[in-house]
Amino acid sequence: MMRENTMKMRMVVTDLDGTLLRSDKSVSERTVNVLRRLDDMDVKIAVATARASRSVYKLVPSGFRNIYYIFYNGASVYYNNEEIYSRYIDAVKAKEIVLWFLSRYPGIEISLEMLGNLYTNFDIRKMESWFPPFEQVDFQTLEFKPAGKILVNLRYVGDISEVYEFLPDDCRIIITDNGALGQILNKDVSKAGGVKALAEVLGIGLDEVISFGDDYNDIEMIRECGIGVAMGNAPQDIKDAADIITASNDEDGVAIILEKLLENNMIISKSGFIW
Repeated sequence: MMRENTMKMRMVVTDLDGTLLRSDKSVSERTVNVLRRLDDMDVKIAVATARASRSVYKLVPSGFRNIYYIFYNGASVYYNNEEIYSRYIDAVKAKEIVLWFLSRYPGIEISLEMLGNLYTNFDIRKMESWFPPFEQVDFQTLEFKPAGKILVNLRYVGDISEVYEFLPDDCRIIITDNGALGQILNKDVSKAGGVKALAEVLGIGLDEVISFGDDYNDIEMIRECGIGVAMGNAPQDIKDAADIITASNDEDGVAIILEKLLENNMIISKSGFIW
């Protein structure tokens, strides 16, 4: 019998950048080993990321039987290359939002995730040594389709309150990357929403899910899952929302907690502990 205030975890959900991945974008051997042990026990594993599928599969080790993917901050959930849940910005709203930013903030850099493709109005190769395939376009003439997310460089935005006032009621913005990036989504989209949808399909309660994250787009799933874990490299707001604070992504923070879970037969207390 489990003690009061303890739970048995049946699913592990982890953010990717700054959480599962080290700073060099690799997954440590220690982390891979503990995830494989969980997979062998039929514990479900989900990667919840702001990224699109094309840039995720190459980063996550292969060979897992029970792995799921939550893309675009929760707008799309996949299993075995099949989308089992989606919440997109409709094409008309996506166009309205993009054109408003272009007219309000001349020169602003915008990226649009649409039907698995990345469209930009600038050369993203100047920003990263590694970059996903993209198409540089004129948004004024682009044919818009339902969008997973719209990314805007907030360094061009003086007063963020203007953005909040403009955004349609059925959209929301999440600010990440130390305030530099605005991620615009369908208002019903969050990583927590993606986790809920996936858990429901799998017949798993949210109280049976442990989640890991390091940024503001992780905060809702950290709060709403049975156990929420903040990485040591997370901002203080994220740590304050968590049940447990682990080591940083470069110190195997995810593996440390999962190893302890395995030692305790996947049973954990919500009281938490701090490294």
